[in-house]
Amino acid sequence: MRYLKVLALVILFFFSMVFFVQNTPELGKTVILSIELLQYKFTSQELPYYLLILTAFAVGAVITLLYFMGDKIRLSGQLRACRTRMANLEQEVNSLRNMPLDEGNYPSAAETAEEKSE
Repeated sequence: MRYLKVLALVILFFFSMVFFVQNTPELGKTVILSIELLQYKFTSQELPYYLLILTAFAVGAVITLLYFMGDKIRLSGQLRACRTRMANLEQEVNSLRNMPLDEGNYPSAAETAEEKSE
């Protein structure tokens, strides 16, 4: 599985490079971003398109990384809780195995069969 992930990453990198090489003139064009909120107007400097694409990719990668880190922390907490519960249950089973049996409290198979036949 690890090799497939590396292969997928190499293929993604290859296609990214082909995209950037084939579209260099278009990606080199600049754009000015602006936003108006209530009375305020924000305007950016001239930015090339490729910078916007790379920034969006990097921001998406960081957000994805944070999401999966949070998910891993949550799942490791659940795993720890399940292991603790499993250890407690195993300890209970072992204590029940080592407990002596009283013959008076438990009917034998023969006694149970006699009661059913009556």
